[in-house]
Amino acid sequence: MTRLSRIARKLEKVSTWLARVLSLVAAVAVAAIVVILVWSSFQRYILVHPIPAAEELASFLFVAVAFLAIMEGMVAGRQIRVLPLWLRLPPRYQAWAMVAGHALSIGVLSILIKQTADFAISSYEYGARSYVANMPEWPWMMIIPLALAALAFALFARLLTDIDKALRGQPLPEAQASDTGELV
Repeated sequence: MTRLSRIARKLEKVSTWLARVLSLVAAVAVAAIVVILVWSSFQRYILVHPIPAAEELASFLFVAVAFLAIMEGMVAGRQIRVLPLWLRLPPRYQAWAMVAGHALSIGVLSILIKQTADFAISSYEYGARSYVANMPEWPWMMIIPLALAALAFALFARLLTDIDKALRGQPLPEAQASDTGELV
């Protein structure tokens, strides 16, 4: 096993662990949304005393769920893929096309991370607060760049794995998808 293989394998393990943790946090956020909305409905229709900030808190949690779950989808291979064009490439170019795609994705994510972090920081500096619950918005806004950074980390780990496979002439999991119809 080469040094690159060992590093890639360790990073993939860390990436998988981090994805599971973020996915667990997202699952807790989903449960919190359900509890908040059920309790708010109970308060509104049974006790006739609605919770004014319930929808606002649920919307913050919904955004958290969406971004925290992204990494798990990528690590588990459940992201959207456009394979027909990629599968038409000669096998020796497929791995390098995947490497280029990962590198470009990391570049785009870097820009998004910077922009969303700057926005969250300016929200902190201005003391932005939510309208109804008067909660500070910056902690919720920081979830986005942090989740995107985790996704960039997972893509970097996958990039190293794909470089290693390309250098050794091994097929990528996407190549096996064409044979079975399913990613492994």
